[in-house]
This record gives sequence, C-alpha cells and structure tokens, in this order.
Amino acid sequence: MDRTILFHIFAAFLLLYNFPTTCSSRTSPNITTDQSALLALKSSITLPPDHILVSNWTTTTPSSVCDWVGVTCGKLHRRVAALDLPNMGLIATIPPHLGNLSFLVHLDIGNNSFYGDLPKELANLRRLQHIDVWLNNFSGQIPQWFDAFPKLVYLDVSNNSFSGSVPEDFGNLQSLKVLQMKYNQFTGSIPGTIFNISSLEVLDFTGNSLSGNLPTHMCNYLPNLKGLYLSINELEGQFPPGLQECSKLQSLSLSVNQFTGRIPSEIGNLTMLKELLLGFNSLEGEIPREFANLVNLEVISLHRAGLKGLIPSFLSNMSSLQEIGLAINNFSGSLPRNICSQSLVTCLIWRNKLSGTIPSEIGNCTALREIVLAENDFTEYGQEGLVSTNCDVYSFGIMMMEVFTRKKPTDEMFTSDLSLSRWVSEALVNGVTQAMDSRLIRKEEEHFFAEVSCVSSIFELALNCTAESPKNRINIKDALALLQKIRLEFLSKLSEN
Repeated sequence: MDRTILFHIFAAFLLLYNFPTTCSSRTSPNITTDQSALLALKSSITLPPDHILVSNWTTTTPSSVCDWVGVTCGKLHRRVAALDLPNMGLIATIPPHLGNLSFLVHLDIGNNSFYGDLPKELANLRRLQHIDVWLNNFSGQIPQWFDAFPKLVYLDVSNNSFSGSVPEDFGNLQSLKVLQMKYNQFTGSIPGTIFNISSLEVLDFTGNSLSGNLPTHMCNYLPNLKGLYLSINELEGQFPPGLQECSKLQSLSLSVNQFTGRIPSEIGNLTMLKELLLGFNSLEGEIPREFANLVNLEVISLHRAGLKGLIPSFLSNMSSLQEIGLAINNFSGSLPRNICSQSLVTCLIWRNKLSGTIPSEIGNCTALREIVLAENDFTEYGQEGLVSTNCDVYSFGIMMMEVFTRKKPTDEMFTSDLSLSRWVSEALVNGVTQAMDSRLIRKEEEHFFAEVSCVSSIFELALNCTAESPKNRINIKDALALLQKIRLEFLSKLSEN
C-alpha cells in the first residue's frame, strides 16, 4: 500500500478517536459567563460604599445573578435577558465583557455618566431588541456594526457626544420602530436608506448639524411613521413634499432649519397631526386653508417662519388647540373673533402687523394662561371695554409679580413644574425674600421688615388675581381697593417708626 495513502488513513483514525474528547472538553456560555460579564461591568465603575450595586451585585451571598438589581433572566434558559440600570449615577466605560451576555434582549443604561466608545464586542449580542444609552457621555463616531442586530426595535443614543455621519447601514434595521439620535454632533446628510425602514414609527434627529435635502417622497416607505423630529439642524431645500403620504403622522417638527417655499396644501391630509413646529425657517406665503382639516392639532408653532396674510379664522374651530405661536411674521388684519378655543393655554402673536381691537371673546378663554400680542398695532388694551375683567385682573396680577420679582413668566427658570405664580406662592411659605428683587429691599435699611411685609401682602394679592379658575379670581375693583389699603398700611408703619 502506498505510504501516502496509509498516512491519510492513519490520520483519519486519529481524528475520529480524538473528536469526542475534543467536543466534551468545550464549555458553552452559561449563567456563570453572565455573572463574570456583570462583575466586569461593576469593577469598571467607581461606586460609593452605600451604592446598591456594592451590596447587591456580589457572589458572597447565596442569591442568584437573576436576583441582582437591574437584572432579569429568561424563564426557560435562565440567562440574563435584560439589563436595566438607568438613573443610577454610574460613571465608567463599557467593558468588552458585556458582549458575552449572549441572551441579552434589553439594554438600558440611560441617564448615567458612561463615557468613551461602545466596544465592538457588543455586536455579538444578536438577540438585542432594545438599546437605550441616552444622556451619557459617549463620544466618537457611531459604531458601524449596529446592523448586527436584526431584531432591533428600539435604539436611543440621544444626548451624548457622538459625531461623524449617520451610518448608511442603519437602513438594514428592518425591524426598527424607534430611532432617536437627538442632541449629538452628527454631520452630513440623513442616509436615504433610513427612509426605507417601513416599520419606523419615530425618527428623531433634533439638535445636530445635519444638512442637505430630504427625499422628495420620503414617506413612500414609512406608512407607520407617527413622529418626525428634525428641528435644530441645517437642512435645506423646499418644504418636504409628499408628507401627506405619512398618514399616521402625529408630530412634525422641522423648526430652526433652512427650508424654503410655501407650506404645501397637502399638509391638510395629515388629519391625525397633534403637533406642528415649522418656525425659524425661510418659508413664504400664507397659512394654507387646508389647515382647517387638522382638527386634532394641539400645538402649532410658526414663529419667524416668513409667513404673511391674515390669521385664519378656522383656528377658532380647532377645539383641541392648546398653543398658538405665530410671532415674528408679517401677519396683518385683525385677530379672529373666536381665536381662543376652549382649551387654549398659550397664545403668542407678537411682532406682526395686526391691527384693530382685541376681540372681547379672548376674555372668555377660561384655560388661557399666557397671551402675548405685543408689537402689533392694536387699539389700546381694553380701551373699548371689550376685554373681560377676568382676563384683565389676571394680567394685573402677573404684572405685580413681574415688578416685585424682576422675573417674567417666560424666564428660563420656569418649566412645566414651576411657574412664576407657583414660585411666588412657595416663597410666601419659605421666605418671601427668596422671590423678591434683591435691588428693592436691603436688610440694612431702617424699614426692612415693614417693606417685606408690604411686598408679602402684594404677592398674596397677585396670587388672588391669578387663580387658576377665573371664578376664583378677585374682582378688579376689589383688587385696586386692596392695593390702596396695602399702601396706607405701609405708610402707617413708616410713620410709627
């Protein structure tokens, strides 16, 4: 027999003999592998002694990894399926060991202080459906391997410092429903491939430096899109045509870009729209009359959009409308008599060319909290007795707060949870000087306590003027009488001293 043939036969027998041994010596990933990956993550984090992970993520107790805080295991395979660690004050880089959590489906480490890059080993987690790393300090280019997650449904990398271009391969994520990449440093154009993800429901690139035009018919393959957020970028070109094909759209945010042209009449086909933000562009023409079809609209913001013409009367028929923002345009004529729907909270129409008188119906808007009509050419406010006393006394109360606090209701310190009225109300409990303009009263002054008492009484009156329900507001005549009484009491205290 030929020696070469004999050699191959002999080698084959050796392989057959050793094959079972080789296979039996291999170790498959298991819960111990997951434990090691999580402990590697813990060791990369600098934790204070009292942090929950210090005492909970440990092998010194009989508890299983599946019982650790933020860890959820699958019922069948008993492997780590979800890692939820948001809002825990964690500062660290992501160790490559996290890529060994091969059964991981859900990853949420949002609102921490993780930094550096996302390690390439995470591409091994092919079961991932949910990735949330928002509000951290990650930097560098967005990884090119995100298309390694064929089942990915939710991706949020917002509020980090990612830079560079948005990967074309994102278009391969055909199961994706939510893509949020707002407030990073992305540049270049939005890849056209993203507009081919037919499952997409939310697309958010707010607050980047993206440029270029949007696809002519970007909604052709986005039948499920509900939210399109592209504000605060450098996008340009004509106002995107074909938006009417996004029939399920509820929020359209394109403010602070460089779009030009007219608002297409087809926008009236978006009958499910609740939020429309188009301000700070270079549009032209009038508000299309087809806006009247947007009966579900709650917020409309067209500040500094370059628009002109009359403010459409059909805005009065939108019973869901809560905010109207039409400031810094070239609108002319008079305000529609029924401009305020029953639910209107904010109305900003300043710096236009409006004229005439303010309609009396504004005073009947029970939900209205802020109306700014300044820098128009209206007849003096209330000159013809058209504005109701409910609205009048509210403005009077706000004016008193502004004078004695040196704050406006639109000051950046006030949010949805803290208004000017609430701030003043809390100051009356915790110390009125906290809200007072520090230039008005000084502790070293002779009449300091009398002055504080006077301002405190004025704040109480102002709050009575601005009660949430118009029915609970003090009458304007009574308010003026009380203000006169506060003045006399203050003068009396000064004379006593």
